[in-house]
Amino acid sequence: MGARKRLAAEKRKAANKTQYFAKLKGVPSSPRKMRYVVDMIRGMEVNRALGVLRFSKKHAAADVEKLLRSAIANWEAKNVSSLTKV
Repeated sequence: MGARKRLAAEKRKAANKTQYFAKLKGVPSSPRKMRYVVDMIRGMEVNRALGVLRFSKKHAAADVEKLLRSAIANWEAKNVSSLTKV
């Protein structure tokens, strides 16, 4: 592996340590319908977004709520491990 490629890979790996994400696979819903629900909550505080998703009448809202809870769990897992090291 070349030097530039290695440096770019290390930089990407360091950036991923500060990002918390989750992926939702195997959901039989169209991307357009999911995007509509995600756009409703984009930029909101987490607790407010969970409330909006819980009371939304859209079928995709339940799947997005599950995804958001998974992302929260991932964040907690990464932060707890870093807090216990200190």
